[in-house]
Amino acid sequence: MPGFLEQDPQRMPLSRLVGLTGRRLSHYWEQAVARSTDLSRTAMIALTAIDEQDGQTHREVAQRCWVRPATLTPVIDALESDKLLTRQRDTTDRRVVRLRITPAGRAALKAAWQGVREEFRRIEPDASPAEEALIRKYLLAVLSGLNEKEGGCDHCG
Repeated sequence: MPGFLEQDPQRMPLSRLVGLTGRRLSHYWEQAVARSTDLSRTAMIALTAIDEQDGQTHREVAQRCWVRPATLTPVIDALESDKLLTRQRDTTDRRVVRLRITPAGRAALKAAWQGVREEFRRIEPDASPAEEALIRKYLLAVLSGLNEKEGGCDHCG
């Protein structure tokens, strides 16, 4: 039986293979974003969250991006400075600030995703719907186990 320190991906334990793949994918994702856009990875994900549901609060966007609100603050500041999003006071509760994507933000986001998708087409193998469902089921079970063990998503704010 292969040990946890097995170097051959064909033989290493599945949990280690998933971890290794996750780290490599994360690194590739960072590079793909850098090659495709001037947006940072976090800025791209934040703009995506706002584009999918315009008018969210800062905290809501942070939660959807799996980051702490404090991590997101400089990103939102930069996106606003670049006129890719706006902050607007809520009309019913002036204490609440809503984030809204601008047309320039939507255009930058579309171009960024086009570039990133092209980068990933180069490395992703085709998976049948059945294969994808099986992989997804396994990964979701791992995430569920992590959430139970770690008490949920503590970095979501």
